[in-house]
Amino acid sequence: MRIALYALLGALLTQGPALAQSQAAPTSSLTATHGSWEVWCDASNDCIMTQLHRRTTETADAVFTIFKPKNATDDTGQTFAAAAEIVVPLGVFLPGALGLQIDASQPKAVPFERCIPDGCVVRVPLAADMLAQMKAGSMMHLIVSPSPVDRVRMPISLNGFTAAFDSL
Repeated sequence: MRIALYALLGALLTQGPALAQSQAAPTSSLTATHGSWEVWCDASNDCIMTQLHRRTTETADAVFTIFKPKNATDDTGQTFAAAAEIVVPLGVFLPGALGLQIDASQPKAVPFERCIPDGCVVRVPLAADMLAQMKAGSMMHLIVSPSPVDRVRMPISLNGFTAAFDSL
């Protein structure tokens, strides 16, 4: 599933959802749309929820994906129910990390894991408190740094988040 997920993310970044379904993962299909979120499942019923932030005059494309890994633990050994994989464009200031801000809360800094040809990847376990904030919130911003002093905010709507998450 991980390879299909990266192929899907790459296709979403470059061509959009229709191409992602037809080229990246032929056994994956769009099974539901909840507000701003799409739910994609493969033949073995492994599902992800995803939202594509489309390029604007100030921002580039980004993909925010959530999945529920089985029996996953974080660096401290704590189990978690969900994880996010976020792909932002190449050219970010990597030591600046990625900021995740839900509504007016303090941004949470998450380090970049690696860069692939389609962008730089952040993978983060989603703790219960963050999931609760996302379910109750209306907007999340991905905050990237193209340089040590500049910040770019990419909006991710939380409309339909709870329904999409509960469907996984």
